[in-house]
Parts: sequence; C-alpha cells; structure tokens
Amino acid sequence: MNMKDMITITSKGQTTIPAPVRRKLGLDKGGVLHINFNENKNELVISKPINVDELSKKLTGYIKSGVKPLVDADTFYQANRSR
Repeated sequence: MNMKDMITITSKGQTTIPAPVRRKLGLDKGGVLHINFNENKNELVISKPINVDELSKKLTGYIKSGVKPLVDADTFYQANRSR
C-alpha cells in the first residue's frame, strides 16, 4: 500500500500527519516518530521506530533451532576465549 498526501507547515513549524497515516502507524493517540533529513537528496523521511516486540519477531527468524540464547556475554567470552 502506498499513501501520498500533502501536508502544510504553519509559521511556527508545526504540521499535522493525516489521520489515515496515523491510523496505519498505530498513532491514533499520539506517539514518537523518527525524522531523517538527507541533505544530498533534499529529502525528509519520517518513520515509526521499531518496538521491542517487532524487533524480537524479526530476529527470531535468524536463530537456529536448538541453540540456547546468550544471556550472559561475559561468561560466554570467558568460557570461549583463547588462552
């Protein structure tokens, strides 16, 4: 799905994100967005940051079955470092 819309900016630098876009992003009651300005392209990108649950779902696909999760990096390092 691709949504295109125009937004206006007030003299105070404020803008409103259209309701359909807010709903699609799950921001009906407000929230936080990331903003990235690419000076070379003169392009502004606004995106929703990934939350912990979404990140966990994405990373789960990279974990091999039967592998125990690493819960203590220091213990793992001490056990596996070369002497």
